[in-house]
Order: sequence, then structure tokens, then C-alpha cells
Amino acid sequence: MARPLRKLYPGSLMVRRRHRTWMFAMTLATFGAGVWGAALLWRRLSPESAPTLEQTFLASSAFAVPGFLLAFLTLRARLVWLLLAGVPLFANGMLLVLPWLALHLRHSG
Repeated sequence: MARPLRKLYPGSLMVRRRHRTWMFAMTLATFGAGVWGAALLWRRLSPESAPTLEQTFLASSAFAVPGFLLAFLTLRARLVWLLLAGVPLFANGMLLVLPWLALHLRHSG
């Protein structure tokens, strides 16, 4: 579309809103992963004062649960939105499953 005609064409605010929601869901997933990374680094440097697995899970869940819900809200019927929404859904969902997975792997190995 020619640049002078863009102002006359009605823009779709819904796509921008979905994109912002997707970005916020990914930001929350990044913060949740940062909590796990900081806790693991803390445990490596100073194990006696490091937070427990439960404390780390609760702190990361404060980011992962809203991020998962926001990612779920970005789901649309188009294939591209299904693929795009799958990224924060997987990232935030993994943060919620991570403690169970870590405990399972620690007991089986």
C-alpha cells in the first residue's frame, strides 16, 4: 500500500493488541526463567543460603501463571497464531512443570 494511503485505511488494532499480549507473555516467561537461573547460580555460589526448590518454584510461578494465561489468550484459529502462541505456552508451561521434572529426574538418576 502506498504510504499516503495508509492513514485512510482502517488499521487493525486487534493484531497489535495480540502482539503486545504475546510479547508480555514472553517477557514473563523470561523473568520466570531468570528466577530459576538466579537460584541455580545462588545454589552454586552459596549453597547454605540458597532458596529451596519450593521457594524458587513459587517465585517463578508468580511470572509463569500469568504468562501462561496471557499466552492462552493470544490463541487464534490461524495457523501462524497457533505457532506463535505455542512458544510462550511452552515456555511458561515448562516453568510450571520444571520442579516435578527435576524431582523425577533426581530420584530416577
